[in-house]
Amino acid sequence: MTNEALEKQKLDVLNFIKRIGTTKPEKSADVLQKDKELEELKESILDAYREWQNALSNFESAEGKEMVDYYTYRIKASQIRYDYLLKKAKEAMNQ
Repeated sequence: MTNEALEKQKLDVLNFIKRIGTTKPEKSADVLQKDKELEELKESILDAYREWQNALSNFESAEGKEMVDYYTYRIKASQIRYDYLLKKAKEAMNQ
């Protein structure tokens, strides 16, 4: 092989290595980002569940029509939030 052909082959190999080197960290960054998002989603789900259970507990001891109405609203709102976050988690796990 000529020097010119060797240099071209060397550049092709170096370019290939550079592409591989830049592809893997991007995938790793994507995976890390997805893991972080799933962890945040998990925390949000736990928070929504606690909020829902807290509203149920407070409803049991609520006094007066206004407080009963308030905790009824809180129960429904936190239940909807909890269901929504569970749906998002299931979608994220299927991707």
